[in-house]
Amino acid sequence: MSADPVPPAVDQTDELLAVKCNLCANTALNPPGSKSAAYSCEENCPTGALARIDPASYFDEIGSIRGFMMVDRSRAIGRNIHKSDPGRRLVHAGGLILTFAVAVAAWYGIQTFGFGGRIASFLNMRWITGIVGLLGIAGAMAYPFRRQIYVRRVGPLRYWMLAHSYAGVIAAILILLHAGRSSGGLLTTGLTLAFDATIVTGLLGILLYKMIPRALTSIEGSPLLIDDLRARRQELQDEVAVALSSASDQMRDKIKNRITRHFLSTSYLLRQYLLRQELGSEVEAVKKRVIKYAEGFREQDRQAFTRAAEAAVTARRVDSLIYLHRLLKLWLPPHIAASSLMIALLVAHIIQVIYFASH
Repeated sequence: MSADPVPPAVDQTDELLAVKCNLCANTALNPPGSKSAAYSCEENCPTGALARIDPASYFDEIGSIRGFMMVDRSRAIGRNIHKSDPGRRLVHAGGLILTFAVAVAAWYGIQTFGFGGRIASFLNMRWITGIVGLLGIAGAMAYPFRRQIYVRRVGPLRYWMLAHSYAGVIAAILILLHAGRSSGGLLTTGLTLAFDATIVTGLLGILLYKMIPRALTSIEGSPLLIDDLRARRQELQDEVAVALSSASDQMRDKIKNRITRHFLSTSYLLRQYLLRQELGSEVEAVKKRVIKYAEGFREQDRQAFTRAAEAAVTARRVDSLIYLHRLLKLWLPPHIAASSLMIALLVAHIIQVIYFASH
């Protein structure tokens, strides 16, 4: 028996799909002589949720699991393997201290010198708040550039995200003080509004990323990917369609009036967010509550009725999870649009300021 033929050499260098992790070997992340290994997946996880572990530190040879609390032979509850993140605490501390210091210094300078009083050379508080605010915007804009870097040792993305947030807050404070009580002309008014929209949408994104993952976990129990949820919803919709097609005309009307109209409604969707009942218990309770509407029908109709009820309730639960996943990205398009407009207006504003200052 001959060996399998050697596959042809791969000449393509762009848009390749990885089918196996190579631990980022032979990349700029792990150059020869590096003291510690770094991994692109872990470095570029924006929230720090992904952590690469040494299996020998968490599992032993006979199946007793370290890092997990055994409930019984078939279930285990995972402990948090992110035992410590000193870098995150350091960025938080530095960001809070710098934000407070810059805000106090700017406020003191304005109260002491006003906006027009010269401090050094041509510098006054109007110039200083504008320049520092511009530096804050530049610091915040470093994050999108960092997102494009995948194979260099430039620090975990989650730290850049925190720095991005604090730089945006510092810029917001300084720009607010820089503008004063007057919004100025049409250009500066548009710039102020675009900047405000950028800050508001960014804060909305931070809030959503704090709230929605917790809501997803409390509703679904075990996490599912959005693609899996979409596929499951299609399966459930097909189950409802099959139940309708297998039922008699009279039972079909019952299913539409008593099942799909109620359990696929907006009010029942909101119930999923408010009550967060365990899905199995909810399905059984619904089946017991609606089975009376199938009394007196043939067995095939009763089965179609209960299948439709179970599929409709489950589909609405899946819908609630899909909408939460979508909500995670709701803030991003307006944030990018507002940021792009802000940068364009900021460049025009800087050109305008330099022109009038030189004349």
